[in-house]
Amino acid sequence: MGIKSQMKFQNVNKKRVFPHLFRYVMAKLSGTDTCDSDQRLGDVNLDDFWNADADKYKCCCRTFHVVRASLFIAYAQMLITFIFALFFTLYYVQAINGRLTPDHWINQLGERYISSLLFAVTLQLLLVLLLVQGIRTERRSFLLPFIIFALIAVLLGFAQIGNDLFGFMHPSSVAHVMYDNNQFFSHLIGTLFQLWCVATVWRCYGFLGDKKVIRHIGEQLSTTQMAFHYDGIPHEYIAMSQPPPYADTVISLNKQPLTT
Repeated sequence: MGIKSQMKFQNVNKKRVFPHLFRYVMAKLSGTDTCDSDQRLGDVNLDDFWNADADKYKCCCRTFHVVRASLFIAYAQMLITFIFALFFTLYYVQAINGRLTPDHWINQLGERYISSLLFAVTLQLLLVLLLVQGIRTERRSFLLPFIIFALIAVLLGFAQIGNDLFGFMHPSSVAHVMYDNNQFFSHLIGTLFQLWCVATVWRCYGFLGDKKVIRHIGEQLSTTQMAFHYDGIPHEYIAMSQPPPYADTVISLNKQPLTT
């Protein structure tokens, strides 16, 4: 009678344990436990060793985050490029139809200059779109084309400023000096603003790199912590105590080295 009771008890335990194990294994294989994994990833407090809102990631007197500021820069340059392309196309169509005077500025441009200008506008739009896509998807490699071409534009701007300064030293007339004065300040303001844009996007590039590293560390900590969790298997069948969190045993400031 005792043997039959024991066998019946074992059969009942199998009926109760195997469904839990089956659901646990199928959840792991099908990936339906992503919410639980995300919750366990949240158990590892990444804010203990990284602050995403630190002052080094802010600009404009610590008012805006570099990510938001980079998006503002991208949208502003996209809007300016669209407006310029719209007005240039409008004037160009009017010039082709003969509605503008021969001394109009657009009639003074050659075909090669117009082709180069259209290529520059198209390239600017592509760079800005890559910048927005890189920030949205947190792929910082998409930010590099904008940074490189913006640095080239800054160098060309400083070269133009040097040319303007040379024009100040050798003026030909008073009107020419006044024109060079306005041109100099326009180039100076534009170059300094472009330099600030490059610096902001570069800081955003560094922020995305730091975030990627911290996220990788968090995934490693979460994976290590999940390896010692047995929440999917009831503790009434496997009597095993839970170890302390991995972050509490490794990442701690008051830990002392082992001595013998």
